Amino acid sequence: MKKQSRRYFIKDKLWKGFILSVFSPISTLANHDKLSFENEDIFNKNGTINWKNIKELFTLASTRKHFNTASIGPSPIIVQKATIESIKNINKYAIENHKAVEKSRIKLAKFIHSNPEQLALIKNATEGMNIIARSMNLKPGDEVILTSEEHIGGSAPWISLQNEIGIKVTVIDILGKEEKVLDLLKSIITNQTKVISISHITCTTGTILPIKDIIQLCKKHQIQSVIDGTQALGQISVNIEKLQPSFYIASCHKWLFGPKGTGILYLNKDFLNDTPPLFAGAYTDQKFDLIKGIYTYKKHASRYEYGTINAPILNGLEVSVTFIDNIGIDHVEARGRELASRFRTKITPNQKITILTSSEPSKSASMVTFKIKDKNSSTVCSELRKNSNTILRSVTENKMNAIRASFAIYIDEKEVDELVYKILTIANS
Repeated sequence: MKKQSRRYFIKDKLWKGFILSVFSPISTLANHDKLSFENEDIFNKNGTINWKNIKELFTLASTRKHFNTASIGPSPIIVQKATIESIKNINKYAIENHKAVEKSRIKLAKFIHSNPEQLALIKNATEGMNIIARSMNLKPGDEVILTSEEHIGGSAPWISLQNEIGIKVTVIDILGKEEKVLDLLKSIITNQTKVISISHITCTTGTILPIKDIIQLCKKHQIQSVIDGTQALGQISVNIEKLQPSFYIASCHKWLFGPKGTGILYLNKDFLNDTPPLFAGAYTDQKFDLIKGIYTYKKHASRYEYGTINAPILNGLEVSVTFIDNIGIDHVEARGRELASRFRTKITPNQKITILTSSEPSKSASMVTFKIKDKNSSTVCSELRKNSNTILRSVTENKMNAIRASFAIYIDEKEVDELVYKILTIANS
């Protein structure tokens, strides 16, 4: 069988059995937990993962080398098909299918070990951060602490409140000092500190921060912990039950390979019980009577899924979680580290390259950020995109002038080695 034919044979075999069992005439969701890929397609005879076959489930053009999952991850074919079939189904029967989203919530909650009643399915992490920031009833002088490595979606909502109502936003510089972040936070918190908003894994250097210890510090001082888990979800295992943050948000279109426009928002029970929702309308209410002027809100995270929602992409999101589950998040995490380590090891000897990401497994996973002496990161990334359709991300935040490479499960060793050659060629030019 020709290589191209085999590629589409594998895709056809893996997704058709999956999708045909998913959709009934009435519901656009079914029990995906009963579904699995064929063992001979996922596992080698020795029990290891067949990453070559996993790669075939993605539809990326063979000419495009995408090392930027930390910005946007491609969805595998089964997620694409599930979303498309759901769109067809709701239009065929003219249904909204809002209730079906509950199955997606349960699936996501199980994946991150959280209570489904405390988990909302939203558009993205930016929306989640704004919901939290705008609902806390912060007052002038209240302090919010951020790090210098936060994404604009995780930091702009707080800066906006500083400009609007006069809260105080304090930014601590952790570049090159990530291992000291806990001590830095301990040294700076005051009686006015109300919130510490921080990334689980930084979007800049891919550093895994000691989130559990930071959350415990917050609890000790009665500070709200807001964790941006966008780079963690799907890259490493996330356990909300063990972490116990005040809030945890994430986009699902990166390492989870979910449809674009999907995210999660985990909220603590006290907040759900005591704080009204930011938006009021259909599906936010526990009780509503227009004539009598009665409105009581749900004390359930689903109140943030107000109005008519995009059920098809949330159905696709459920399938993306099943996709990761069937492979195993531990296998996904290990594979990312393996590829990232391969890249790091091969570029490290070059004296013109400085790696900013920790090599310790407990502090990094599938991302490697590096600088090339006397090279502008944006120029390098632009040239790689133009000349070889190779996609990396220029890290310009905090004037870092660095390059970030992401190593997801659809990347193979040959592609890593090709990237090594390109980077070394640029460094030596």
